[in-house]
Amino acid sequence: MTEKDTVPRKKACNHCSKAKVRCDLKKPKCTRCKNRNISCEYVYARGVDDPSSVAPTIIQKTIPFINDSSCPPETLDFDNVSLIRTLDDDRIRARWLETVLPSPEHTPKLYQASTMAFLASIMRSWPGIFLFNEALPPFIHWTQVAVTVPVSLSSCMTLSRTWKTQTPGSESMVCSVIEQEMRKLIEQQVDCNHMELLATVQSYLLYAIMLYFTPRSGSNYIEQDTMIKLQALTADLASKGTLCWAEAHGTRPGWESWIVASARRRTMFAAYLFDNLVNFNLGSPSYIATELASIPAPGSKRLWDATTRQSWNAAYNQQLSQWSDGELLISDLWPHNEPPSDSLKRKIDQWLSSVDEFGMMLYSVTSHTYNH
Repeated sequence: MTEKDTVPRKKACNHCSKAKVRCDLKKPKCTRCKNRNISCEYVYARGVDDPSSVAPTIIQKTIPFINDSSCPPETLDFDNVSLIRTLDDDRIRARWLETVLPSPEHTPKLYQASTMAFLASIMRSWPGIFLFNEALPPFIHWTQVAVTVPVSLSSCMTLSRTWKTQTPGSESMVCSVIEQEMRKLIEQQVDCNHMELLATVQSYLLYAIMLYFTPRSGSNYIEQDTMIKLQALTADLASKGTLCWAEAHGTRPGWESWIVASARRRTMFAAYLFDNLVNFNLGSPSYIATELASIPAPGSKRLWDATTRQSWNAAYNQQLSQWSDGELLISDLWPHNEPPSDSLKRKIDQWLSSVDEFGMMLYSVTSHTYNH
C-alpha cells in the first residue's frame, strides 16, 4: 500500500482531545459531546511521517491509558465529596516523637530483617511503575490522572522516569532536583484543594522513596526533617476525612467519595510502612499505629480497578451481601489478647481472596510480623 493509499488512523474528537478524556468515537456525535449538547468534530491523525504526530508528552508515554478510547467515558464529580473525619490528625502529625519519647501504652513492632527486605523491594519498585508497567503505584487511583493530571503528579511522573533511568554519577544532580520539588510541594500545599492535597502527599511520598533508595555515602539515608514533613502532610490528609458516611452505616457510598477515601487510606498506609522501613534501618523502634485502628483495610481489586460506575456499584453490592457485619478494619490484622473468632477468620479469608497486590503486600507484612 502506497503512502497515498494509507488509511488514516481514527482520533478522538476535538473536544475530547483538548480535554484529554476518552472518546468513544461514536458518529455523528460522541457520547460526551452529546451529553453536553455541543458540536462534535473529528479530524484524522497525521501520518507517521509527520514529525508533529510522533511527539507524545512524558505523561502520554508513561500513562498510555489516559486517552484510551476503548474505555467508556464516565462523568466524575470530585468537587462535592464529603467524608467523615475519624482520625486524630494531631497524633499522626506528632508520630515522629514516638521514637524519641515512647509511651508505655504503645506496642512496638518486632520487625524481622527479611520482612523489611521484602517491603523495601516493593517500595523501591513504585517510582518505576510510571516508566515500564503502563500503570500507577497502588495508592494512586486511575481517575486521578484520567482527565487532568495534577501538576504535582505530572512533575513526579517526569522525575520518576529520570530517577529510574539515571546514569552513574548523576545521582547527586537528580536528588537535588527531587529535593527542590519537595520544597515546592511544602510551600504550595497550603493553597491546595482536597484532590490536589492528595496528589501532593502521594508525590512527596514517592520523592522520599526515591531519595531513600538513591544511596549516598554508601547507605540508604533520608533526613529526619523529610520524614517529619511527610507525617505532617499525612496528618493534613487525614484531617480532610478518610471514611464515607455510608461505609460507617453499612450502605453503599457514592463512587467518587469511595475513590477519594480509599486513595487517602492507601496513601496513609504506604506512608506509615515507609516510616517503619526507615526506622528499622536506623535501628529505631516503630509502634502499632493505633490511631489508624478504625479505618477499613484496602478494598478489593474489583472495586479499586472498576472503570465504570455500574461495575463498581455491582462490586460494592456484592461486598455488602458478603460482609453483613461491616468491612474488615486494618486493626483486624493486628494481634489481639484473644485468638481471632471463626467469623473474623472467615472475613480475613474473604478479604484475601479479593484484594489486589497492595492489600496482599500489607497482609504479608502484618502476618509475618505478628506470626498470624
